[in-house]
Amino acid sequence: MAGLYIHIPFCKSKCAYCDFPSEAGREAMAGRYFSALLSEASLWQERFGRLSFNTVFIGGGTPSVLAAGELERLMDSLRQRFDIAPVEFTVEANPGTVDEQKLMSYLRMGANRLSFGVQAAQDSLLRRIGRVHSWA
Repeated sequence: MAGLYIHIPFCKSKCAYCDFPSEAGREAMAGRYFSALLSEASLWQERFGRLSFNTVFIGGGTPSVLAAGELERLMDSLRQRFDIAPVEFTVEANPGTVDEQKLMSYLRMGANRLSFGVQAAQDSLLRRIGRVHSWA
C-alpha cells in the first residue's frame, strides 16, 4: 500500500503548540507553492515512472483555508503524473474554514474522509492556544 502525503503549509493563524512548517496569512502564495509541488512531482515521475498511490492525506497547516477548488485543481494535475486511486483519501480541516462549496470540491476530487482538529472544548483554552474558532 503506497501513500501520498501532500503538505499544505498555510493557516489562518499559527497556533502556539504547532511545530509543523506552516505560515499564517500567506494563502496568496498557494499558486507558487503548487507550481513547486508539481515540479517536484514531475521529477519523481521522470525518475520512477508513473507511481501508484492508494492512500492520500492532504494535511498541513490547514488545507481547508484555501479557496474552494484549489486542492481539486492540484489533484487533477497530480493525477496527470501519477496513478491515484485511493481507498482512503483524507483532507485535514479546521472549524470555520470549510463550507458546503469546499466540501463538495473535496468529494469531487475523491476525498472520503475529513480530519477535523479538535484541541479543546473550552473557548478560553481555544483562544489561549491560538485557535480562530469557538467551541460553538
